[in-house]
Amino acid sequence: MRKVIKATSRARRKVQFTHNPSRAHTRSSRSHDQSSQRSIDRGDALSESDAVRSRSSQAGMGSDTSQPDVPWLFTSTPLIKDHLVTETSILQNSTVAGCLPFLVGTANPGTSLLEFNAHGLPYLERQIHIEFLLASLEKLPSGFVPYDASRPWIVYWALTGLSLLGKDISPYQERVVQTFTPSQNASGGFGGGHGQTSHCLASYAAVLSLSMVGGQEALNMIDRRALWRWLGQLKQSCGGFAVTVGGEIDVRGAYCAMVMIALLCLPLDLPQDAPARQQGLTSFVDELPQWLSRCQTYEGGISGAPGTEAHGAYAFCALACLSIIGDPRDVLTKFVGHVNP
Repeated sequence: MRKVIKATSRARRKVQFTHNPSRAHTRSSRSHDQSSQRSIDRGDALSESDAVRSRSSQAGMGSDTSQPDVPWLFTSTPLIKDHLVTETSILQNSTVAGCLPFLVGTANPGTSLLEFNAHGLPYLERQIHIEFLLASLEKLPSGFVPYDASRPWIVYWALTGLSLLGKDISPYQERVVQTFTPSQNASGGFGGGHGQTSHCLASYAAVLSLSMVGGQEALNMIDRRALWRWLGQLKQSCGGFAVTVGGEIDVRGAYCAMVMIALLCLPLDLPQDAPARQQGLTSFVDELPQWLSRCQTYEGGISGAPGTEAHGAYAFCALACLSIIGDPRDVLTKFVGHVNP
């Protein structure tokens, strides 16, 4: 039986972290760290003198201009702190305590859990990352059941990370094909999981995953005609795209749709039964750049839809979508306005 990437199981390969003798000195301060952890978990406030010492220490460490520093504000606990202890504040303090050793280590490698190069930057633990990503493509524990609808994204993120780290992902071709075959709907597009409704974001992740592993078998399993017709149902008369039939209309849908259209060389003409044709639109790009332009907010950012709050991720989707439609030097100048400070 062919092996399929599963989203649920108790079994999961454990990632072994390599031992580094240079980090042994951190053990001697473990009791102190645990004491500090208990203190910060209780929500104790940082005294003004501690804050001053932290700033002074950071200033001294930063005297070596050959080594870039993290601003002192990000290497100490918050100066202003609410004394009301809640579940959220305890979790926040615990997160801060866990991150600070890594941030402080950038300015003082001698006390860091990481190793640093001559430029004061931590080395990328490449092999550890590879092991983690490989494990993400194996059977996952039962806690991942709620993420079944995100199966395409788990596969896509893992494959992307492995590829960027120089790992050959072509051996995963057969498994990726077998994983996504049941997720493709006859009406076009891919669902987040088996038997689920087609969704633009899940289809984007599935198509890119199939494209990354390469080979005609991977690309030929995509029903392009059905995908083209399904995307036609998502095209809106305003110019944008819904993420699924009857779903929300935002820049994520527009970006994901245009990526698939460009990557798979789908026709730009709308299918004859596309609802947007009733409003006079004939192409997937009709009114799209104008709609994306209306997503720019008063402060210069770009939101998910006209009239909503700007967000960095939405800005990426909108700008990338425009860059697919035409030459960025032209479309970005024409459709992204200039906001005066």
